[in-house]
Amino acid sequence: MGTNQDWARAFARQALCDLDAREKLTRADAHKCHRLLFLQMAAEKVCKAYLTVANGHENVSNTHGYVAKHLPRIAVYFYGVTGNRMAEWERRAIESFAREIQVAAPACKDDNREDNCEYPWEDGQGTVRVPCEYNFPKIDDSAQNNAIVKLIRLIREASQSYAA
Repeated sequence: MGTNQDWARAFARQALCDLDAREKLTRADAHKCHRLLFLQMAAEKVCKAYLTVANGHENVSNTHGYVAKHLPRIAVYFYGVTGNRMAEWERRAIESFAREIQVAAPACKDDNREDNCEYPWEDGQGTVRVPCEYNFPKIDDSAQNNAIVKLIRLIREASQSYAA
């Protein structure tokens, strides 16, 4: 029977693998929906690693709704551990990205939004939208966006810590 540490380590290792896949997709200039899908999955898994350590594996459900609430908590924790102070703009950016990344999962509808990075959806005007053709305007995942670079670094460092 796997221990809580085994489960946390497994979630973290898969999060690192998801981030690696995202990096490869980014270098290959893949569609934004695919880059966001792997970012969403990595964020979700690092949150599950965090929750497994804090509360035990039996208390971590198979739902997708962890990122918006727990990724900012992970940021506060890891900034504190490293002795760095999180700037207010970083805190707001992480909260905003965490919410948008969570909503990118089709199982996490929010504010009656249907847009997600995995499945086609119908918008409010009756038009069927396709993720690979949608811009996801609320998430700038480009390497020029300092906030997303810091967020990805946070997910990677937290995952590496839990995977150890």
